[in-house]
Parts: sequence; C-alpha cells; structure tokens
Amino acid sequence: MRIQTVLLNYWFEHAKKLPSASTAWNGLAYWQEFWGTKSTVADITPQKQRQFRNFLSKKGINEGGIDRILADGRAALNRAVKWQELISAPHIFSLQTTEEKRSRQPLGRPIVPKEIALLLDAANSRHMLAYLIIATNTLARPGAVLDLRGAQYDGSHGRIDLNPPGRKQNKKHRPVLAVTPTLKPWLQMVGEPARRYVAYGGKPIKSITTAWDLLVKEAGLDERVTPYSIRHGMAREMRKRKVPKEQISIFLGHLPKDSDATTSIYAPYDPEYCSEAVAAIEDVMAEIRKDLKRANIDQPAIDATTLARAIPSKVKRGVGDAKREEIRLLILSGLPHKEVVMRAKVSSGTVSLIRQEIRSFMPLYRNSESALCVPFACHEGESSSLRDGQVIEKIGGPGRTRTCDLTVMSGQL
Repeated sequence: MRIQTVLLNYWFEHAKKLPSASTAWNGLAYWQEFWGTKSTVADITPQKQRQFRNFLSKKGINEGGIDRILADGRAALNRAVKWQELISAPHIFSLQTTEEKRSRQPLGRPIVPKEIALLLDAANSRHMLAYLIIATNTLARPGAVLDLRGAQYDGSHGRIDLNPPGRKQNKKHRPVLAVTPTLKPWLQMVGEPARRYVAYGGKPIKSITTAWDLLVKEAGLDERVTPYSIRHGMAREMRKRKVPKEQISIFLGHLPKDSDATTSIYAPYDPEYCSEAVAAIEDVMAEIRKDLKRANIDQPAIDATTLARAIPSKVKRGVGDAKREEIRLLILSGLPHKEVVMRAKVSSGTVSLIRQEIRSFMPLYRNSESALCVPFACHEGESSSLRDGQVIEKIGGPGRTRTCDLTVMSGQL
C-alpha cells in the first residue's frame, strides 16, 4: 500500500476533524514531501527513517517538532492497521526518549506575581489587558483564551467552560472552571454568545505573538517569558499555597486517569468545586494588586461622563472647562483622534494635550474592541462617519512634539 494513500485516508477520515487539524496537516505534508507518491509502506525502513529525520532537521525543525511530525505519520499507519487496510505497520522511531520529554524545559519560564503585575502595567490595548486577566485567573493555554466567547460563561452558576461549542475534547483537555471574583466582572462585559473576550476591532485574534513580544519588551522582562509563562507561574503559586493536586490538574486540563465522563460533566456544579484553587488565585491577585502602578484590574467598565468631570486640568487658559470636559468625554468614549478633532472643532494639538492630561491621571488603552470596557485612547480603525480629519502639514520644529499615538502636540490649551 502506498504511503500517500495511508496519509490521505487518515486525513479525510480522522485528522481533519481534530481541533489540531492544521498542525496535523502540516505534519502530513512533510511526510508527503519526503516519501512522494510512489513509496510504499514497505519502504519505511529504519535506515530510510533516519534519512527522513535528517531531511526534517535540515529544514530547521527542532527535535520536538520532528517528533510531532513523526507522530502524525505513526497515527496514520496505526489507523490503517485498525481499519484493516494494513496487516501491520512499521515501528516509527522517535528522536526523544520518554525521559527526555519529561525533563524538557517548559514552553515558557514560570513567572512570579510581581512579573505578572509588570505585564499588566505594560499593556497598552484593551485586548491584551483582557488576555492577561483571563490567562491569570484560568491558567488556560493561549489558544483557549483566544477562543473564549460569551456563550462559554455560565453566570448563574459562576462557571466558565473553556471548551467552546462544537470543539471536540482532545488530550489538551479544556475544563469547566469555577470563576474567580477578579475574573467575574470581566466575563460579565460580554453579553453576545458569539462575541470573543479577546478581540481586535471586533474580530477574533488568531495569534498574540507580535503583541506579546512588544508587551514583554515594554515590561522589561526577558525573552523566555512566553504566553505559557503565566500558566506555569500560576500553577507554581498554587502549589506554594498547598492547593490539592487534583484541583491544580483540573485547572491545567490534566484529567485524573480514573475520571469519567459523568464526573467531568456534573462535578463542576458542586458548590465547593475547586474552592481552594479559586482562593489561591485570589490570594495571588491580591499580591499582584500591591505591585500595580498603572493598571486597574477591578474596573473593566467605566462611566465616561462622570470620569470626564473628575479629571483635573493643569491649564486653565485656552479652551474653557466645558470644552475640555467635552473633549475628555469624546476621548474616553473611544472615538478616533480625527473624529474627536472634528466633533470638538479644536486643533489636533489641543486634543493631544488633553489626552496627555488624562494619561497623567489614569491609564489609557488603544481601543481595539469597543467603548464599553476600560479606559481607551482611540480606535485603531478610521471613523465610519468622517473620512478626513485635520491634516498635519509639518512634523517637528519649534513648539511641536510627536506624541506616542502619532499625533502632533503644539500650542497651549
């Protein structure tokens, strides 16, 4: 039987239906590239496998990645035996031993509460702030945080199902968790079932790699801090606080071997479900709050009107108090810079100066989602009602300063 046939049967009958279908597709593609269309299963000898591993290594794939690709082919061959398409399958040799896999370094080094506080303070957009809050309070894998939507939150029972509707559970189990007090107000901000909690411009985010790299750099942390670092760090904090291993395993998605489907369905609705884990997370969050200098993690929504009146102004000349309050309200409501300029009928520099005053009073975040959550600076996209704002004809020069949101600040209020 040809290897290509084995691979295609596995893909169409099984792999394409998996949550990890894209990863499986990439692995099978490497098998197809090396073995071609004419090689048969009998050609998969130990010597030929060594050549295949060298082929993958020359493409810059590390040992863990090679073993993952080998596992895709192994799964395809085992499926063919199971369905009696093959009498037997050759043994596929792995690069790493079981002991080496157990001793390998985690995907990201564990971080401590003080470092989580640095990340929260460094966040400059709503979607990254929401990501950090959810990741810290659920220990979820990055993909599970990005997939999270309104339909997964059960407010009446205080539970959140990390497995979205329609997704089949796999070995990377996504559990039902008890919601912590810190996380609850953030989950309540999304009412629509299909809406994501971490979104950019109202659209789902496939990856936070670039945003994460910028965040880590801004926080002054080393490159070993990855999105998985929160998960590993919080698990370590749970252990330090003597949380039962079973509860830690549930939060990490590591189901005990003796757990069954009935237990996993009904156990989360026990009033004491993972209560010690929740208490430990809240204890960590209390420690994080002590180190925060900028972020407000307890106020996911604001009253823009009240806040616009409360923010003091350092300069009393120029535009009047009423106009300054109007401009603050427009900024806090999440309108783009150009639209604030047009609605308030003031200069771009005046709006920039007032934005700087707001920043000195409270954190402002790029509005990548809506005007309903946390204070913002401005929308990323253009206004839907106004095409053109005030044109900046000159950058730099006496009395002009480029601000961090790429507007030009000049003159007095």
